Amino acid sequence: MRCFEDFVTGDEHELGQVAMTEEEIIGYARQWDPMPFHTDEAAASAGPFGKLVASGNHTTAHATRLYVSHLLADSACRGSYGLDEVRYLRPVFAGDVLAVRAEVERAVGHPRRPDTGVVHLLVAAAGADGEDVLTLRTRVLVGRREAVAG
Repeated sequence: MRCFEDFVTGDEHELGQVAMTEEEIIGYARQWDPMPFHTDEAAASAGPFGKLVASGNHTTAHATRLYVSHLLADSACRGSYGLDEVRYLRPVFAGDVLAVRAEVERAVGHPRRPDTGVVHLLVAAAGADGEDVLTLRTRVLVGRREAVAG
C-alpha cells in the first residue's frame, strides 16, 4: 500500500491512455453536458470546433479515473480537497488517444493531523502530438505509514 512517505516531490507517474470514441463523447454529453457541439455531428460541423468535440468534464473524468486507479486506489488515501485549476487547453475529438500522467508537486504534513500528509498533484492529459489538452491540480490526504501500520 502506498503511504504518504511514498509520494516524493518531483516524482512523475505515467498513468495510461484513454481513447475518446464518438459514441462515448455523445453519450456522456447527452447525460451531463448537452451542448450541440458535444452531441450532434451536424451541429458540431457548423460550431466553433468544426466537428464533434468532447466535453471538458468528460476529459476530466477520464483523467481522474486514471490517477485514482493507478495512483490512489492502492494507497492510504483519506480523501481529497477537490480539483483546482482545471484547464481545458485544446479540444479533444473523437478518435483522440490521450496519455495521462501525474507529477507530485509537493508532499507536506497536514497542519492538524499528524497521522496524515497532503499530496499536491499536477495531472495532465496529452494528445498524440504530446501537447497537453487538459491540466488540473488536486490535493489528496494520505495516511502516514506509521498510522496505517499501527
